Amino acid sequence: MDKTLQNLLTLAHEGNIERRSAALLVLGALKLDDEKVVETAGAALSHGNVILKDYALRYLEEVRPKASIPWLLPLLQDNEKEIAERAGRLLSSFGQIVVRPLLQRAKTANRAWHLYAVQVLCAIRGKTAWQGLLQLLLVGDTEVNKTICDLVATTLRDLEEKEQEVLYSEIDTFATALNSQEQRAATISAIRLLGILGRPQARKWLIGFIGLEQHHSVRFHALVALLHCLRGQDLHKAELTRLLSLLEDREFSDTVRLTLDLLDAHELSEEYQPTLARLLESPHVTVQKFALRKMGEFDSPVVVRTLVQQLDDADTARRDAAARSLRKIPAARTALTKEFLACEDPSKAWVIAEILPTYEGKWRRDTLDDVWERLETALEAEERISGAYLHFLKQVDPEYAYGQFSARGDKLKKAKKYKEAIRFLSPLKEFPTWTVEDKFALAVAQLKLHSHDVVSAPSRHDPALDLFADLYRSSAFPVFETLKKEKGLEPDDLFYVGFRFAEGTSEVRSLGEDVLEFLAEKYPRAKVGKSAKNKLKLLAT
Repeated sequence: MDKTLQNLLTLAHEGNIERRSAALLVLGALKLDDEKVVETAGAALSHGNVILKDYALRYLEEVRPKASIPWLLPLLQDNEKEIAERAGRLLSSFGQIVVRPLLQRAKTANRAWHLYAVQVLCAIRGKTAWQGLLQLLLVGDTEVNKTICDLVATTLRDLEEKEQEVLYSEIDTFATALNSQEQRAATISAIRLLGILGRPQARKWLIGFIGLEQHHSVRFHALVALLHCLRGQDLHKAELTRLLSLLEDREFSDTVRLTLDLLDAHELSEEYQPTLARLLESPHVTVQKFALRKMGEFDSPVVVRTLVQQLDDADTARRDAAARSLRKIPAARTALTKEFLACEDPSKAWVIAEILPTYEGKWRRDTLDDVWERLETALEAEERISGAYLHFLKQVDPEYAYGQFSARGDKLKKAKKYKEAIRFLSPLKEFPTWTVEDKFALAVAQLKLHSHDVVSAPSRHDPALDLFADLYRSSAFPVFETLKKEKGLEPDDLFYVGFRFAEGTSEVRSLGEDVLEFLAEKYPRAKVGKSAKNKLKLLAT
C-alpha cells in the first residue's frame, strides 16, 4: 500500500492535469487522511487549473482533514465563485478551530475574501465565531459590515434563545469598547446588530448616540435600533427628555422623523405639557401635529383651551390633528359647545360639529334650544354655517331636530311665507322619519313659488309636481282630498297641477283629471272652471 500510495502521490504531483485529477479522485475514494496526501491536495488547490482544484476539493470534501484549513483559506477569494463557496462550506464544517487562522489571514485579505469569511463565521456560530465576526467589523469596509449585519439578521431566525443571549453578550461587549469618533463604521454596525436583536437591555448604550454631538448617520441608526429595542417597552423619564429635545431641531431630518415614530408609540405624562406647547411653535408641521396628538392624552383646561384655539388655524393638517385630540377629551365638551355657539367661521363650525356628537351622554334641552336658535338665525340669513348646526342636531337628537324643523316650516307655510318655509321644510328630506304630511307641505310651498306655465312644454324638473306624484304613487296619502282642503292653494294653482298631471304618465293622469273635474264643478262660470272643462273635453277626444 505504501508503494501504491507513493505512486499516487507522485502522479498527483508530477503528471499532466488528467493524471493528477485521476490520482486525486482515487485518493478521495480511499479516504486517506494522511499528512502527505493533504499536502498534495493543497498543492493542487494552489494550481491555477479549475479542474485540478475541483478534484482536490472532492478529496477534501470526502476526507475533511483539519490540516487542510491553511490550504482552504486562500480559496475564499478564488475567481471561481463555486470554488470559493465550496471552500467556505468546508471551512464551516470544521467549526471553532477555523476562527483563529481565519482572523489571522483577514489582516491581509481583500474584500471578496472578507465577504466569504463572514459567511463562514455565521455558519459556525458560537461565542468564538461571534467574536471573530465582530473583529471583522473593525476593518472598516462598509460593504463587509453591511453583509455581516444582513447575515446576522438571517441567522438569527434559526438561533435558540440561549444562542441569542450569547450573541447579544458578545455584541454588547464589543460595542461598549468602541470609540464612536474613530471607529464610526464599526459603531454603526454594532448599533445595527443590537437593533436586529431588539433587546431592551441595549437601550442604555443606544440612547447615548442620539445627541446632536454625534454624526447624523450614527444618530439615524441609533434611533432605528431603539425603535426595535423599545417596542412594547415604557420609556424612562431621561429617555423621553432626550428624545423630545431632538424635535426642537430647526431642520426636519430623518432624525426628527424617526424620533416622532419612536415617541408616537409611548404615552407622555402631564409634566410634558409645557414641552408640547413649545413644540406647537415648531417650523415643522409634522412636529406640530405630533404635539397636538399627544395633547389629546391630557384633559386639563389649559390643553383644551390650546386645542380649541388650534381649530382657527388655516392649516388643515394642524386643525385636523387638534380635532382628533379633542375627540379624546370628554372634558372639552363644554368649551367646544360654547365655541360652537359663538362661531362665525363655517369651516371651524363643521369641525366642531363633527367632534361634539362623539362625546357620550345625553344633551340638555337648553343646549339644544341654543343651537336651534343659532341654526334658525343662520337659515333665515342663508348663511353656510347653518349646515354645521343642522349636522350636529341630526347626530345628537334627530327627533328634536325633526320636530323643530317641521313646526317652524309649517308655521311659515301657514303664514304664506313660502320661501322661508322651504328653508325649514327641505332639510326634512334628509331624515328617515320624513312624514307624508311634511312632504305635502314642502310640495305646496314649492308650488306657490313655481311658474304656472301650461302653454309651453311640461317641465321635467318641477320639484312640487315630483313630490305630489311621489305621494300619489307610493303612499296611501289622500293627495286629491288634501289638495282640495289646502287653504293656501288658489284655483289657478290647482289648475296647473291638474293640467300637468292630466298630460302626464298613466300613473298620475287620473289625479290630474280628478283635480280638473273638481275645478269644473266648483267654478263652472269662472275662467278657471271653463278651462278645466275644456281640457277634460280635449282629453276625452
